Amino acid sequence: MRILFTAQASYSHLAPLVLPAAESARQAGHEVAVATGNAVAEHIEKRGLTALRLPNVEGMAEVLQRGDVRPPAAMSQLGSVTIELDPEFFATAFVGKLAGPSAHDLIDVARDWSPDLILHESTEFGGYLAGERLGIPHGALDIAPMAPYDHPAVTEALNKHRADLGLDPITDPWHVFRAFRAGVVPEEFYPEASRLPSAHYYRLPAPAGGAPLDPEIARLPADRPLVLATLGSNATHFPGGGVLPLLDTIIETLGDLPVTGVVALGAGTDPREWQGARADNVHLTSFVQQELLLQSSDVFLSHAGFNGTREALAAGVPVVAVPLFAEQSYNAARLQEIGAGRRIDAQDVTRASLTAAVRAVLEDRSYRARAQSLQRRSHALLDLTRLADDAAAATGA
Repeated sequence: MRILFTAQASYSHLAPLVLPAAESARQAGHEVAVATGNAVAEHIEKRGLTALRLPNVEGMAEVLQRGDVRPPAAMSQLGSVTIELDPEFFATAFVGKLAGPSAHDLIDVARDWSPDLILHESTEFGGYLAGERLGIPHGALDIAPMAPYDHPAVTEALNKHRADLGLDPITDPWHVFRAFRAGVVPEEFYPEASRLPSAHYYRLPAPAGGAPLDPEIARLPADRPLVLATLGSNATHFPGGGVLPLLDTIIETLGDLPVTGVVALGAGTDPREWQGARADNVHLTSFVQQELLLQSSDVFLSHAGFNGTREALAAGVPVVAVPLFAEQSYNAARLQEIGAGRRIDAQDVTRASLTAAVRAVLEDRSYRARAQSLQRRSHALLDLTRLADDAAAATGA
């Protein structure tokens, strides 16, 4: 079977699920290709996969920088306030602006490459539209379970593209996912309203050939709980430096607590040159082998990006979530709802509030018990190598 995978032109959309799914499908004997914009195609080729470059597809960052889509007004306060994901913005940006060029490029590519099945990551609606236009079975790889897919504005934006492609309008807000949806967290993470009959849930494999844990981190004292903290690999590079005071507060708070802290400052930020707060019991690093270290952590202090959230659930580690933007606030709220973490919005973070949250998650064993329950359910998910065959069976490919 020939399977065409599609993704936004963004590494964070491509790497966590699309590339592992494509590799697993290839290992299962299928012929695969991954289609996306030029900006990230090299990451596909580095994995030995066929990259199909879509000439008119750009990432969200480029679209925002050029002013094609107006960013939320609060973006100027990034780091000092939590910016909720506005469903209207999601519809305008990811569907209205990005889906059209992707769909037209993918229609051309699919006519030439002739896939039997299209699997698109869940925020990449061009793959869905191309499949609908060409009558090719399609399904979704869910990299953002809490995004507002069922909002009327999303359906309206999709119907504009469908009309442009000569397709009938839809009324089912879950039409994009109705044939097949692949999740990578236990079903319990999904709110009941978004649990679909078409959903299958898979266990992502550990990264192949990953670097061993930093020996300096491995030698940290073992007489205290370990708290791993990160606001993402690009945190210190956000415009305006608004996240820097938040990192300072995190370091100072962990310094006051009877814990061993590890704070990942972000790619390219040398801890030796860090001008912010320091504490004797807090190890600063630019990068940490997060998935490895979570296995021996007691609390994960995080911005609640989905990949980190998934890794924490798989490791059975409760989360203190400080969401910054995108769907992170939805992930943080869901962690709190299911009892696997506590949410603090960025504007509410003080040393006192953060201390209270970390203490609560450390001392109330129900958080750990709930996280470990989800860990067991994560371990029971299907092997990713089954995804391609499951999708083919579900969609009739």
